[in-house]
Amino acid sequence: MNSNLPGKLLKRKLLELNSALFFAENDSLFKLPNHLVTEMELNDDGDEIRFAIPKPAQDIEAFDKEFPVRMEFFKKGIAYRLKIQGKGFISEDAAELENWLAASPTRLEKVKNEPTIMVKVVVKYVDYSGNINSSFPSKLKMAGMQIFDSIFSHKGATVSV
Repeated sequence: MNSNLPGKLLKRKLLELNSALFFAENDSLFKLPNHLVTEMELNDDGDEIRFAIPKPAQDIEAFDKEFPVRMEFFKKGIAYRLKIQGKGFISEDAAELENWLAASPTRLEKVKNEPTIMVKVVVKYVDYSGNINSSFPSKLKMAGMQIFDSIFSHKGATVSV
């Protein structure tokens, strides 16, 4: 576990994972729903992540403008996971959202048919942990076979019914 990753390393790891589960962890009556985030941008210092999510059906004024956030980054086949905790902000600046969307054609395509809002996450804590080594199951299988062989391979043992 590492809670102080340098910005460039964090950015490289996040780009490699390329998707995250976003959780707004406030206790208010209206909170943003959980989302799978696949298009995001991390600043060079590694302390702010920006992304767009579909605008909720409720009036945006009903939501807290600041709230605790958790983001979990993982990908099958990658030997590590990242969990980020921080403070989320709903950005109401339409020009900033338009500039962010215009920077990438895939972002524009994803939000073409639905209204979106921008969420900024100020990173406070990073939990970096490696997955269990991929050879672990084979080692467990070998140990199991050795135990099985030692229990059931006695010469001269008979089984009666």
